[in-house]
Amino acid sequence: MSRWGKQQDRMVVRAVDVLSGVLSGAVPEPARRVVASRALLAVEELLFPMHEELVLEENADAAAQGATAEQWADDAAVRRWVIETLAEHASSYNELHDVWDEDPEYVEPRGDHPVWALLELLPFPRRLRLLQEAAAKTAVGLGGDVGVGAHQIGHWAAGRSRPGDGEREALAGALGVHPAWLHASRDEQPDVQLYRFASCPCEKPAALARLGLGRDEPDWYDSPAEQAAAVHWCGGCGQGWVKDAAGWLLPLPPGQEPTPSDGDFVDLGRPFSRGPSVTLDEPWPRALWQLPAGRKGRARTAYQVPELLTREPQDLPVRLAAARVVPPEPVWRAGSAERLAANASWCRTCRTLVGAHEGAAGGPWVLLHRSEPERGLSTWTYPTVKDALHHGAHLAMTYLQLDDGPLDRVAEDLFVGQAHAQVIARFLELHPETTQFEVTELVPMRASEF
Repeated sequence: MSRWGKQQDRMVVRAVDVLSGVLSGAVPEPARRVVASRALLAVEELLFPMHEELVLEENADAAAQGATAEQWADDAAVRRWVIETLAEHASSYNELHDVWDEDPEYVEPRGDHPVWALLELLPFPRRLRLLQEAAAKTAVGLGGDVGVGAHQIGHWAAGRSRPGDGEREALAGALGVHPAWLHASRDEQPDVQLYRFASCPCEKPAALARLGLGRDEPDWYDSPAEQAAAVHWCGGCGQGWVKDAAGWLLPLPPGQEPTPSDGDFVDLGRPFSRGPSVTLDEPWPRALWQLPAGRKGRARTAYQVPELLTREPQDLPVRLAAARVVPPEPVWRAGSAERLAANASWCRTCRTLVGAHEGAAGGPWVLLHRSEPERGLSTWTYPTVKDALHHGAHLAMTYLQLDDGPLDRVAEDLFVGQAHAQVIARFLELHPETTQFEVTELVPMRASEF
């Protein structure tokens, strides 16, 4: 406990808020288990500094993998799951490292360690602490704005008492948020609206690129390649997301995976901006919380209040799990027009392209490819680079669809998201010596000029 202080308090409160916001009321599934493991690991690293990193990761992974829907039923259930998990890990930690009550490295499975009180905090005191920290207000300053003493702010933040209606209004005004966020009816409701999004909520959202979780990430998906397809990075703010079965974007807590660099490209040629490194010590997710222009992150620097928090909170709509796309059997030995018509029955991009290709000179881009086994290279022209890569991805998917098995799930996931260049890369990854499919060149000229 010797290294415990306000910074550790903040990180625990934020990790629990992320866990509750992402998990409450949700069925355990790969995307949520990834977030659960990451956020839980952030707390374990603070509590168990003598553990090796691999042990911490394995403990967090096992807890997330074993969680049930009942353990994530609501905020109280999530916190109870975290407490029981950490208490069990504390016992094994003390035994493994042979530390006892008087040792500074000893972690009581339940008792005086400050982490246990932090894990008991209801949503309202967590909300107050995190908003106060983001606003860079001390208890004295916030109390002065509200008209109460600093000790009263401390009581509210510790969950020992709750403010009255007038004090809640004053708190909202001082913190710059809509009063409804601090209404008494939300005191025990987690802020799921801050952790589940239909699209990236940053100021300048850009195309989402899929990059890897890294080799050390737990095997939540069917294959390493599926893991690599699981993370969506926003080109505008650099926030990493994982997508659940219903299509919600869930913020991916910081971890060990490689982050996008200047060499990564999104949406066929737009460079990806490099984002600053972040931890759960800072307001999260960073897609929402931004420092004022020209200000660098440091203690007591107020973050901009997200527009979402300046409006009355709305219940998130119920989203059913997306129906799985089942491509039909591939169309063999047919021209591009026939294949396009067949693919239009399930591919939304093909539906928009039906009728776009007329004759041999359909556009300025020529895709050179070997479309079927033992055939020579052929050509077809397309209006744009994206259209050419789209058809190339269809060709790749045809050969990833095995006779005795389903279509390759990684390529399917990428393709439905329109990441066509990566579908082709996925095929070449699986079949580096292929003679069945090959994009040899993308030529910027008409077929008649080729």
